Amino acid sequence: MNRNAVRPVLFSLALLVLLVALGIWGLFAYIQLEQRRDLADWQQRLGMLADDRVADIEAWVQAQFAPLDELANNASLQLYVSQLGLAGTPESGSVEPAQLGYLRNLIVASAERAGYLAPMPQVPANLPPSTRTGLAVLDGRGNLRVATPGFPTLGAQEQALVERVLADNRAALQALPVATDGSLRVAFAVPVPAVQGLGTPDRPVGVLLGIRRADTELLPRLQRSSRLAKETRSLLVTLEDNLVVLLGPLADGSRPGERRLALDTPGVAATELMRKPGGFGLYRDHHGHEVLATSRPVPSLPWVLIQQTDAAAALRESREHARFLLSVFGLALALVAIGLVAAWRHGSSIRAQAMNEELRRKSQALETQTHLLHAVTDNIQDFICLLDEQGRLLFANQALARTLDVSPPDLRGKDLASVLGPDTARRLEDWMRSPQEEGQVIDLDVAGRRGRYQCVVQALPDQPDLRSARLVVLHDVTELEEAQRKRARQLTQLVQALMRAVDKYDPYSADHSARTARVAVAIGKALELPARDLQTLELAASLANVGKIFVPKEILTKTGPLTPEEQAILQQHVKYSLDILSTIEFDGPVLETIAQKQEHLDGSGYPRGLTGDRILLTAKILAVANAFVALVSPRAYRDAVDVETALSRLLEESGSKYDRHVVAALFHIAENRRDELDAQGEG
Repeated sequence: MNRNAVRPVLFSLALLVLLVALGIWGLFAYIQLEQRRDLADWQQRLGMLADDRVADIEAWVQAQFAPLDELANNASLQLYVSQLGLAGTPESGSVEPAQLGYLRNLIVASAERAGYLAPMPQVPANLPPSTRTGLAVLDGRGNLRVATPGFPTLGAQEQALVERVLADNRAALQALPVATDGSLRVAFAVPVPAVQGLGTPDRPVGVLLGIRRADTELLPRLQRSSRLAKETRSLLVTLEDNLVVLLGPLADGSRPGERRLALDTPGVAATELMRKPGGFGLYRDHHGHEVLATSRPVPSLPWVLIQQTDAAAALRESREHARFLLSVFGLALALVAIGLVAAWRHGSSIRAQAMNEELRRKSQALETQTHLLHAVTDNIQDFICLLDEQGRLLFANQALARTLDVSPPDLRGKDLASVLGPDTARRLEDWMRSPQEEGQVIDLDVAGRRGRYQCVVQALPDQPDLRSARLVVLHDVTELEEAQRKRARQLTQLVQALMRAVDKYDPYSADHSARTARVAVAIGKALELPARDLQTLELAASLANVGKIFVPKEILTKTGPLTPEEQAILQQHVKYSLDILSTIEFDGPVLETIAQKQEHLDGSGYPRGLTGDRILLTAKILAVANAFVALVSPRAYRDAVDVETALSRLLEESGSKYDRHVVAALFHIAENRRDELDAQGEG
C-alpha cells in the first residue's frame, strides 16, 4: 500500500479516536449532571423531612410543659409548697403530713392525667420499684418533697436543672444520659410561683420536675413513613465524651445508646453530620451501607436528627440510566465505525454533498422564519424581550431597542440591570419570581420615562440553547389608565352635580342622597358584599332621586297627605330617574337597582310590583337605607323620628316590605357603630 493511500486511512482513524474520546467525555459529563440533579432532589426531600421531624420533636417537647405549667399555677399547690418551704424539713411541723398527703394525691393525679406516671414494673418485693419517669415537687431550696411512686433518684444533671430553674425563675429542660436499660429520658422543670404575701415574687417557692421517656414516646413518632419518600429513616444522635451516641430509632432493633462511634470516624453519616449539622452528602451508615443523608440540630435538646435513605435505591434510576447510556453509546460507536468505513468505501463525498444541500435548505428556511419573526415583533409597539435563566437578554424587539436608543444586536447578552437600570430590573425580577395574576400592572421606569405596564411572562419549552428561557411582554397602559381615571372623575362630578340639583330643588331632601349612600354602603359592608356591588350601591343611592326634579315642587313640599293623583305623580320620579340616566354606561346594575328601589317583598311596591327573589339584593339594601334616612330626616308633612323609632318601624315591616337580613344588618350597625346612624339624622 502506497503512502498516499495510507494517509486518508490514518486520518480517518485519528478522527474516529478523537470523536470517541469526545463522546466518552460528553457522556460521563451528562451522567454526572444527572447524578448531581438527583442528589439535589434528594437533598431537598430529605431536608424537608428532617425539618418536619424536628418540628415534631419540638412540638412534643412543648406539649410536656403544658400540664406542668397548669399544675404550677394551681393556687393550692402554691400555698402548700410555700408553707412547706417556710416550715423547713417534713418533720418540723404538725401540719406538714396533711400538706404532703394533699400534694402527693395532687401530683399522682396530675401525673396520671398528663402521662408522666408509667405502669409500675414487676420487681421483687424487697426492692424499691423504679419507673425512671414520674413527677416530683421540690421546695425553694431544691429539696425533694413529694414524688410519684417509682420516681428515680435525682442525679447531678437533674439537681443542676432544678438549681438553674430556681435561679432563673424560668422553665427549662435537660436531656439525661442514656440509662443502662436503654431508656432515653428528658427532664422538664417548671418554677412554682409564690403565693402573694408568702414569698418573693421573683423567686419561686419550688419546682415541678417531670421526667419522661423519649425512647417510648418520641422515637416511635420518628418511624412513621412519609409521602415524600417512604424509604427514608430518621435517626437521633448526641455527643458524649467525644463519642457519637446513636439514640434511635435503629432498624436493627438496638436500644438507645447501645451503639457509639468515635467523632473522628470518617465517611459515616452519624459522625460527619454531627460535625456539620445541616450538611448533606453520600455517606455510610453504622452498618457500612451506602446512604444519602442530611441533618438538622434539635433547638431545645443537645441532639442532632439525621434523615437518611438507602443510596442504592435512591440513585437506582440514574445509575441504570447511566448503564443504559453506556450500552447505547457502545452500540452507537460500533455503528458509527461501520458507517465511517462504509462511507469511505462507497463515496463519502456524495453523502457530504447531500448533507450540505440539506443544511443549506434548512438554513434558508431558518433565515426566512427569522426575518418573519423580526418583521412581526419589530412592528409591535409593546416591549418584547427573551431572557435566559441568568436574566440576560437573548432577544429584544425594535420597539424596546428604539426606546433605549440602541440597536437590537447591542442588547444581546446584557442583563436587565445594565439595560433598564438597577431599580427597574429589581422590580421586574421580583415580579417575575413571585406568583402573579395574568397581566398584572406594575410601575416601571424605562429610559427615564415612568409609566404603568401590563406584564406577561411566558416560560418557553426547554431547547438546547434556550434552557429555562422566559418571554417577557410589557404593554404600556399609562394613557389607558389615565383615561379610565378621567372617566371615573367625570362620572363622580356628574353624580355630584345631579345630587346638588336635587338638593336645591327639594330643600326637605337636601343631602338625602348622600346620607342614603352612606347607610347603603355600610349595610353592604356588613353583609360582606364585593367591592363591585358596593360601588353599585353608592352610585344607585346617589342618583336614585334625580327624577324628583320633574315632580312639581308643591307636591314635594306639601304639608298634608297626598291625594291618589299626587301620589301617582310622585311615583313617576323612578321613571324620570331612569330616563335621565339611561344614556350613561355603568359598570354594574346601577339602573336596575334604581328601578327596583321602591319594590316590596310582598309585591305592594312600584313600578312593577316585583316580589321576593325577583328583586336585586342591592335594590333591597337601597330600599331599607332610603326608608331609614327618610324616617330620621324631617319632611314638610312631619318631623324627624329618632333612630330607635325608625328601626322599630322597619322591623315591623321586615318580611313583608323589607328583607329581614338587610334590616338585621342595619340593626347590627346601630348596635356597633351607632354614631354613624345618629349622624344621619343631623342637618
